[in-house]
Parts: sequence; structure tokens; C-alpha cells
Amino acid sequence: MSGSGPFAPVPSATSSGVAGALRPLVQAAVPATSESPVLDLKLSVLCRESLRGQAAGWPLIASVGLNVPASVRYSHTDIKVPDFSDYRHPEVLDSTKSSKESSEARKGFSYLITATTTVGVAYAAKNVISQFVSSMSASADVLAMSKIEIKLSDIPEGKNMAFKWRGIIVHALSNQEIDQEAAVEVSQLRDPQHDLE
Repeated sequence: MSGSGPFAPVPSATSSGVAGALRPLVQAAVPATSESPVLDLKLSVLCRESLRGQAAGWPLIASVGLNVPASVRYSHTDIKVPDFSDYRHPEVLDSTKSSKESSEARKGFSYLITATTTVGVAYAAKNVISQFVSSMSASADVLAMSKIEIKLSDIPEGKNMAFKWRGIIVHALSNQEIDQEAAVEVSQLRDPQHDLE
């Protein structure tokens, strides 16, 4: 099997002898060396740089027989399998036990972290949007000098209408309320002023 790229020789190298008119079938023999490939010694930290070089990245020497596909397997018994125990949860350290018993607790923790983060982000976004909207509204001195026009005919008799832009509540008095307020003695009021004025 021929291929290109850095991982071409890693899975397997297979060749077959096929006789042809231009190329006679001959046995390819390559002398094998007794030296084993030396692997790079890396750090004990399990990362991409430390695990690089654990598998052979160069073509190995192989002998090819007649009419029999030959292959070289890149499996070695002297390579230590990486241990990822430092990165696993304590509930799933034992690979022989099922992880279903602890799945609810692990999912619950993930859901708690996700919900807390979502609430925090929503609260921060609300504050940013509120400050942005309030920065575009009129300032306090502009509001103090501003005027508002109210069409009293739109307010039903005896009802209230609030105008939040100026913080005003307008109450349309009925005839009965007008007569009741007119009967009040002005001298009894803390701030003497007739309602009809």
C-alpha cells in the first residue's frame, strides 16, 4: 500500500509481486538490521508533544516473498500505554465498572455550571443594554425644562392616565367629584387653595 503524508508508513506497508511484460518477477530482499528503532524520550506530561514519537514515523525494513503479500505491522509491546487517570473524574477511574451510576451526578454538575454561567451572562447583558439605552435618553436638565401636551378629551371621566415620560398622573374629575371638592372649606386645608381655581 503506497500513500503520501506523514502517516503513510504508520498503519501498514504491503506489497505484492506481479509479473509483467516489461518487468520480470524477482524477489526483493532487503537485509534486516538487528538494531531496533530508538524512540524519542519525552516528558511525562500527556500532551501532543510528549506523545509524539511513540509510534514509528519512518519506513521499517521488510522482506517480500513471491506471490504472497507481505506487511509490516507497527505494533510494539515495549511501548507503554498512556495513563489518563490524572484527567478522569474519580467516579470513572475504574475502567471495569459501568459509568452509568455516576452519570447523573456528573451531568448535574455540568448543568449547574452551565446554568450559573447563563444567568451571569444574562445579568451582565441586561446591565450593558440598560446603560446603553439610558445613555441615549434625555438628561435630567432637559427633562426638567421640557413640556408635555395632554389632550384631556382622551381621558375618560373619573379615570386616571399616567404619562411615564414626565412622571405625571392625570385624573379627569367627574361632576360629582367636582361638587364634592367645591363644598370643602378652604380654611380647613393645610395649603388653602380652592379646587376650582
